[in-house]
Amino acid sequence: LWRLIAQTLSELVALAPVASRQYLAIGLIMWGSAILSAFVDNVPFTATMVPIMLQMVHSVEGISIEPLAWALAFGACFGGNGTLIGASANIVMAGKAESEGHHISFLDFMKVGFPAMTLSVAIANGFLFALNAAFYQQHAGAHMHDLADIGAR
Repeated sequence: LWRLIAQTLSELVALAPVASRQYLAIGLIMWGSAILSAFVDNVPFTATMVPIMLQMVHSVEGISIEPLAWALAFGACFGGNGTLIGASANIVMAGKAESEGHHISFLDFMKVGFPAMTLSVAIANGFLFALNAAFYQQHAGAHMHDLADIGAR
């Protein structure tokens, strides 16, 4: 299943012009991980995504792992803010509120959490695009041993 996901993402990213692939991959990883992490535990999700991203980097020209790793970290982290079950802290907070007589339902939390998640992911996405342009895009598609060669020059 995971190979199929990696293959599908790789094929989707490969459809873009080479100069745009890194940005597309960043957006797909960040937004996909944010939305999924709002509903599933982000630790196993993140661990599962790493080999998928590595397969993408090795099979698609024009993308590198560093900005994708940041996209995954930001997306999974901020995604947890989207729903009551997205992060353990949200569940602890709801339990404490309940014990104090203030019920917070899944939908009540999501009405506030999902827009906050969306805004934080959008800001992080813009920030990561800027970092990519400044630091990563010039080496997009270079593998780690290639980067060592570049640094030695």
